[in-house]
Amino acid sequence: MLAELAGFARRVGMVPVLVVAGALVAVVGVGFLAGVRHGAPAPIDLPSAAAGAPLPVATTQPSTLWVHLAGAVQQPGLYEVPAGFRAGDLVEKAGGLAADADNAAVNLAERLSDGQQIYVPVEGELPAAGARDSDSAGPVDVNTATAAQLDELPGIGPSLAAAIIAFRSEHGLFATLDALEQVPGIGPSKLSQLRPHATV
Repeated sequence: MLAELAGFARRVGMVPVLVVAGALVAVVGVGFLAGVRHGAPAPIDLPSAAAGAPLPVATTQPSTLWVHLAGAVQQPGLYEVPAGFRAGDLVEKAGGLAADADNAAVNLAERLSDGQQIYVPVEGELPAAGARDSDSAGPVDVNTATAAQLDELPGIGPSLAAAIIAFRSEHGLFATLDALEQVPGIGPSKLSQLRPHATV
């Protein structure tokens, strides 16, 4: 084979042979590069986060509440309601008040909280011990009262009732009514409001 190539080169000259060989090498090179390019995967554009986009934030605020509705309503019971519901919304969800309900005894504008109980008395019903503005029931003992009883005191809502019980559990019983001022959220004005309805 080499001898034949040498004879061919002598007959036609070296220049044409080199030209043909160079052309063959160029064709092979172009074919190789085309194959490499064809087999390479196309670049992938990854979506980038928009500048200034807010990051998701976890929340501990419950989206639904469980509330117990009892007393003179059409359908008393345990209800799951959206956060932000008010007592009036809950009563409406329960079919409305009963015919003998004392609607003036319930604050229908009150915003509900998880675990709360709403009780609607009938007309002429005596309030339970510890009920708000009930002089006949006597003052509420803040050392033994439940959260529900404390919640019924003037100016005391669910959060302050929980704070009183937490303080009582951590520091012991209140020696005097004035000691309530040590509870965060209770000041002289709030204490004077409580005096006719609370005791130790």
